[in-house]
Amino acid sequence: MQFLLTCTTEELTLLVTMCGYPHVAKGVAEETLGKKSSKEWEAIMEATTHQLMLKQIWDDEKFANDEVPLTEDMQAFIKSYVEAKWMIRCSDYPRESALMIHHFEGEKWLRHIIHKDIIHEFSYIGAKEISEQINDYYSFEIDQSHIKEEFIITDEAFDLLSDKNRIKKVRKMSSFSIEEETSFNKFISDLENEQWSLYNISYFNIPHYEKDPYLENIVFFLPSPNGIWLAEYTDNPTKPVHIHLAPSEEWDDLLAGVSTVASYAM
Repeated sequence: MQFLLTCTTEELTLLVTMCGYPHVAKGVAEETLGKKSSKEWEAIMEATTHQLMLKQIWDDEKFANDEVPLTEDMQAFIKSYVEAKWMIRCSDYPRESALMIHHFEGEKWLRHIIHKDIIHEFSYIGAKEISEQINDYYSFEIDQSHIKEEFIITDEAFDLLSDKNRIKKVRKMSSFSIEEETSFNKFISDLENEQWSLYNISYFNIPHYEKDPYLENIVFFLPSPNGIWLAEYTDNPTKPVHIHLAPSEEWDDLLAGVSTVASYAM
């Protein structure tokens, strides 16, 4: 892994703007900072310019000559970041973090960790490192004493799982067997420990940086002391969502599968 850059959202916004992507920059900024007036943006960007100067990223002499005030390498990096056609996104709502892995070129990918929507860490990684990077990012501690647990639910019930006030409704509409009820109770206990948020790994195709990305694939999961709860769709006509507690080996296989899918972007 080759570390590249650590910056704030404001700094990233300014870098993207200077490289000729104002629409993208606006989206990056407003997602974190909200909408601002023109005067407010000017004040934020002026202060941010000083921060980039301190980091020796901003060339004030170039800026005074109406040139892009960044090195050629920095401009090339921003271009590849913005125009990446493929992206893997790994959510982590409890820690207010996200891991984004953007396809750079060939077997080269860009690892992008966002902390609390404020700090952005960028580094280059190889395609073969993707599964390892995702595993390290989550760093789930899984007890090897795996116990088989599973239940099936409807699409509607699955959509309600992250709302603690609707769990009674999920129970009522699911008509669980005794075994399923036991598994569901353990799942809900783990879900509560994770602030009622399911994790997900999603894979996007981005035809153009000014268009919405296209979701190619997504997997939902939840860590547990005895494994990883995985949700998958089946052919069951009434209850298509199958949720089961997977052992660490199955989690490893899933991450290897993410790397395999990513290899098609090369």
